[in-house]
Amino acid sequence: MKPICIRLLRSALVGMLLCVFGQPASAQEFMQQYCVPSEAADPQALHINGAKPFIYKTVDDVALRLHVFNSAARQPGEKAPAVIFYFGGGWIIGDIRRFQTQATHLALRGIVTILVDYRVKCRHRSSMMDSVADAKSAMRWVHEHAGDFGIDTNRIAAVGSSAGAHLALATALYPDAVTATKRQEMDFRPDALILYNPALDTSSPEVVQNIARYVGGEDAERGRAFSPLEHLDKGLPPTIIFQGTADTSTPPKKAEIFCEEAKERGAPCEVVLYPGAPHGFTEIWMGLEDPSVGVKAEYWAADTSRRTDAFLAALGWLPGDENSADGTAASCECAAPRSGH
Repeated sequence: MKPICIRLLRSALVGMLLCVFGQPASAQEFMQQYCVPSEAADPQALHINGAKPFIYKTVDDVALRLHVFNSAARQPGEKAPAVIFYFGGGWIIGDIRRFQTQATHLALRGIVTILVDYRVKCRHRSSMMDSVADAKSAMRWVHEHAGDFGIDTNRIAAVGSSAGAHLALATALYPDAVTATKRQEMDFRPDALILYNPALDTSSPEVVQNIARYVGGEDAERGRAFSPLEHLDKGLPPTIIFQGTADTSTPPKKAEIFCEEAKERGAPCEVVLYPGAPHGFTEIWMGLEDPSVGVKAEYWAADTSRRTDAFLAALGWLPGDENSADGTAASCECAAPRSGH
């Protein structure tokens, strides 16, 4: 496998799996070719610095954990917002520590943050539907245990990157994958969404073909049922999308269409475009392996963090900061991001 493709695979791109020579002809060949030892396919960390682990769900013999960051500086009885993070990985791979830096940053500012593990194909031989079910189970668990952590259940946000952003949207838009109706799920939806290069369309022919090849035929057949663009309604919470313009896996046009349609339904939605940024552009290690990215990845990560703070401050979840919304770094020789819609 070419080094550049290993990098792209780590960035959780289903579409970019096509970059290697020789596409796998079967599920078994896929597992042999892509589910190789790496930080994205190895067993998940059982403990993460600064967080406490909890088992939120057990499926067969698989215990799924989430990791809660809660600042000791909070006053007893004080209710705080919560932010739940879903890592990306094309429903195939992924590292729960993907958002550890962002979770720690927000926890230091008084927000309860949670990193969620969920089933992926390389670890659990699972489907996209399993990932969706786990994401919704984690959201439900946080709501049901909010009192244990001093969480305000009216201020819970879901965050995700790529396929993880698809799962964050699933908690807001989809009915329960197994038993509950959409109406029964209403109280367990997030109150805000923060999405990094989100997978918004799982129903187009090209995407359906890739899902069938790399995730599973049943998932591909149900692509429309799990496509966020097919499920937009007036219940979408305030949403911000961070999107690179050079992203060929989750094209920026899809993000713009999504926000346009959301706004038509009365839902607040903003796209922040990063000129020249590829898929997974806030993972700063990309700068070590791709000279064309270099230090820009560090700038992009810092800017999305500042804009996240500003987004949450606008919701009244964080104190306002006049510097947090205008994320231009004087030391970065790269085009400043621009907001759309």
